[in-house]
Amino acid sequence: MSNSGTLALTRVANSCVLLEAGGHAVLTDPFFTERWHLHRGEPLGLAVGDLPPLAAIVASHPYPNHWDLRALREYPHKASTAVYVSTPRMVRQARGLGFGRVERLAWGERREPVPGLSVEAAPAGRTLWWGRNAYVIEGGGARVYFGGEIRDVGLTARYRACAPAVDVALLPVNGLRPVLGPPIVMGPEEAVRGARALGARALVPVHDAHDEKDLPSRLIRRHGSARDAVALAGDGLEVVALPTGRRWVHPAAAP
Repeated sequence: MSNSGTLALTRVANSCVLLEAGGHAVLTDPFFTERWHLHRGEPLGLAVGDLPPLAAIVASHPYPNHWDLRALREYPHKASTAVYVSTPRMVRQARGLGFGRVERLAWGERREPVPGLSVEAAPAGRTLWWGRNAYVIEGGGARVYFGGEIRDVGLTARYRACAPAVDVALLPVNGLRPVLGPPIVMGPEEAVRGARALGARALVPVHDAHDEKDLPSRLIRRHGSARDAVALAGDGLEVVALPTGRRWVHPAAAP
């Protein structure tokens, strides 16, 4: 676990990241268990049993590779961990698993799960009838923007117009797109533009891998990667293409 002055990230899979800030741990978009139709397309970076006690879990929306209820059943610290989600049904599901501190956060709402750590919900667009959340996590003097499934660069620009810059942005890069229809998430170009709009010094790509053997892959195709984002970054923005399981410490916060 990090000390109070360290900002560190460990990618687990897809948009699931263990974030350490201000001496506290936050897990984003939990995804540990595969389904017959839904695979990671990359190694699992951490198991549920490897997680430290978490101050909070945040989830973008209820699709199982962002909201893994099977894995959360095995998490042992349900009484003390705050859970922030985007829909009322997710609240009911988390409470049904035994989590005692669960809230749906509307866009613009902020909570402090433990002293010295704040979580704010930000707009990330909509999937059918439900809104998706991005989150800004602040602790130990660092600000991290997490958009686990966001498509519109304009949402990052509008957030930044009313808020301080962030240190690190976690944004999707594989640009998933149906054979017919608009993209589902950002591709590498949009992720770089989004990170710049947020004033971030570093972009850590998420939502990168895509298993071509999955049933949905017959209808949804990948249009980009973390490697592409690295090539597009240019001056003033570091793109950290983080393999799953590797812990990265933000240079400005390194001891």
